Amino acid sequence: MALLSYPNDLSDKPQSDIHQARRHGAGNGDFGEILACGFGTSGLMWALGYVCRMPGAAIPAGVILALMLLALVLGGGFAAATTNQGWRGGLFSGVVAGIANLLILGTLGHDLTTDHRIIDYMLLWGFSSLALSGLLGVFGALIGQRLNPERESRLHGEGAFTLITACITLLLILAGGMVTGFNAGLSVPDWPDVFRYNMFLFPLTRMTGGVYFEHTHRLLGTLVGLATMTQAVYLWFRDHRRWVKGLAILALLMVIGQGILGGLRVTGHFTGDQSRIHMDPSTRLAIVHATFGQIVFAVLVAIAVVCSRSWRSNLETVSRGGVGTDFILSWTLVFLLIIQLSLGAILRHTGRLLVWHIGLATVLLLLAMFVGIRTWALHQDEPILRRLGVALLSVVGLQVLLGVGAVIATDGGHVLAHPLFWQAMVTTAHQFCGAVLLATALMLALWTLRFQAKPHPRLEQPAKMPAVR
Repeated sequence: MALLSYPNDLSDKPQSDIHQARRHGAGNGDFGEILACGFGTSGLMWALGYVCRMPGAAIPAGVILALMLLALVLGGGFAAATTNQGWRGGLFSGVVAGIANLLILGTLGHDLTTDHRIIDYMLLWGFSSLALSGLLGVFGALIGQRLNPERESRLHGEGAFTLITACITLLLILAGGMVTGFNAGLSVPDWPDVFRYNMFLFPLTRMTGGVYFEHTHRLLGTLVGLATMTQAVYLWFRDHRRWVKGLAILALLMVIGQGILGGLRVTGHFTGDQSRIHMDPSTRLAIVHATFGQIVFAVLVAIAVVCSRSWRSNLETVSRGGVGTDFILSWTLVFLLIIQLSLGAILRHTGRLLVWHIGLATVLLLLAMFVGIRTWALHQDEPILRRLGVALLSVVGLQVLLGVGAVIATDGGHVLAHPLFWQAMVTTAHQFCGAVLLATALMLALWTLRFQAKPHPRLEQPAKMPAVR
């Protein structure tokens, strides 16, 4: 199999010309690289903050601040080391991360209850935060560019940014699992406000216990919304495939719908009333919200796959038997996994259908093992399929172990009113691994479909976006 670097389309040029083109950004250096570095940095900062501020974690505020600043430096260094932008890559990466971090900047205030204080705070700290993020990105880039003296662009912007968006969504699924694991789904009684605060201005000092898990889950949802919105705009101008543009718009609409479902799970209906008396929390919508979140994640994973450098490359495929069987088996696995995840959501919220969940898990284990072994054995000449087969076997094995642990932790699948920390962590890990298993199976199904396609002598180049200089 030959993988020719698609969107640069430099396969017919001498090697020296390729390096020269990469150095000066010919056909490369699109803004997707910067978006990937910026949102990746922001995602890392949010993940660090989420873990460090978790109830029970006695990590000093100074240490957390140092980790946040270090993440910005590392993001700038990575941008310079993997793109052809040098210090400018660090600057723009830091600014993008700073813009995303504005979503949580207001939580650092203490009494942002009046328009005057809100405006003063945002004017002072908003611009200061963006400036500091950019400067730290430049500082990191000055170090990172030493790893890239030729200033070669080593990232595929389209693939990298869509991958980062999917990873941030996976972080959101983890946070959602923590909400359910700690039985904190209704710790915040109103929506979209939080105890009558604006959602983005609720003080960090008041995020304790279940309120922490519920509110941070909402904030992470806004980061995913910003990332998918940016992704939709970016792919609309960057990618020439209409169906990919449509898929990106669909993903954005699904994320918006998922946010609305999360709110209706709390209120029960559309209302601006903040009184608990007029709320009607819905367990059914909580189950739909959990299941639909996995489907949204699957769509974002699909976008990341079809936008990857390998997918967009010219592939020398060979005629092979059994491709129809591979197609049927892999997509059947994906379909059954979605059903299994919905059964898991029902079990976590109601304590019902444990027998059905275990029964289907047995079927899925056998099917996943068969698909994984078959893929690994029959496609030794296709590294992508071979690695996905091994990954499928590994993830499904881990998921079975976590499933057994989850049954033990919940005393036979019961909903625990006051779960212990280890119990919540085990059940959340089981849900998280289920999302990873779905992503792995979906990637295998998509690549099985890709290798059935006839190779094109030369794929059309996507519409170009201006390079960041």
